[in-house]
Amino acid sequence: MAHKVESAPSGRATCRGCKEVIVKGALRFGEEFLNPYSEDGSLAFRYWHLPCAAEKLANELGAALKTYDGPVEDRESIEATIAAHFRPDMPYAERAGSGRARCRACDVTVKKGELRVAFERTYDSPMGPQKGAAYAHVECVPRYLEREKERGREALALGEVARLVLAHSKLAPADLAIVARALAAA
Repeated sequence: MAHKVESAPSGRATCRGCKEVIVKGALRFGEEFLNPYSEDGSLAFRYWHLPCAAEKLANELGAALKTYDGPVEDRESIEATIAAHFRPDMPYAERAGSGRARCRACDVTVKKGELRVAFERTYDSPMGPQKGAAYAHVECVPRYLEREKERGREALALGEVARLVLAHSKLAPADLAIVARALAAA
């Protein structure tokens, strides 16, 4: 799906982040998606204010800004927000920021601050297929991979997952060592 940064040609679009109108002439971020109301499977765009997209879609906005040639008001602040919210490539390990996610292997809540592994998943939403994260406790990763295979989905081998998790994670060295030991013991 394509992404773009452009000047708003009218004041009719509403930001997907803050739900406020994007005024005519303001820079906006466009996120292409499959239009669920189209019978021919056509694509459409959802629009965001740049500061809103910098928080929710940091990776996508960062890539789109690299290809945008024009001036960007408060670019340094937007790029700082992008850097603060940039997501590493999946799979990766992190400390849970809240206690709301459930482990996709054991179905137990991942407590705030607990180590977890994030895997990319695609799910259906009212606005069409969306990509997001599926989480598993570090010790549950082998079971998560088994369940993915049981459901007919592609799953990497545990050794490859361990290699990628250690390469993609932005954890402190002590936490990386815990993850490495847990995945090696599995």
